[in-house]
Amino acid sequence: MGLFGKPDPRPAQPPVVAPPPQPPPPSAKPAAKGTILGEKTRYLGRIETDDHLLILGLVDGEIKSSSEVEVGETGEVKAGISARSIIISGRVNGDCVATDRLEIRASGRLSGSIKAGRIAIADGAEFKGTSQMGLSGKA
Repeated sequence: MGLFGKPDPRPAQPPVVAPPPQPPPPSAKPAAKGTILGEKTRYLGRIETDDHLLILGLVDGEIKSSSEVEVGETGEVKAGISARSIIISGRVNGDCVATDRLEIRASGRLSGSIKAGRIAIADGAEFKGTSQMGLSGKA
């Protein structure tokens, strides 16, 4: 009712109701776990990890991982590598044991022996050494 008992000429407004709070949108991709050794990093010694390891600098020693070891195009490894999976895009001078798969990409260079469940060598890659395929078990 309006003033003096007369109907209110304005249309009735619906009550304002706030929308329920929305959860934040899920991220497109969860943050990857792992370690990156940068281009200007030089590491001397033994590395042991259960996470993905990306090497862009120099490692001289020994590498052991229950996950994946990746040597980027700028990476250089003077060490033996033992891991579930090994990807080589840079240079490796040492023996490699991969319980699952070893891949040498076109820019990759490997001098040493390979023992792996599966081996992939891209056109243009360099490999000097011996290889044994069909390995099973732990790295």
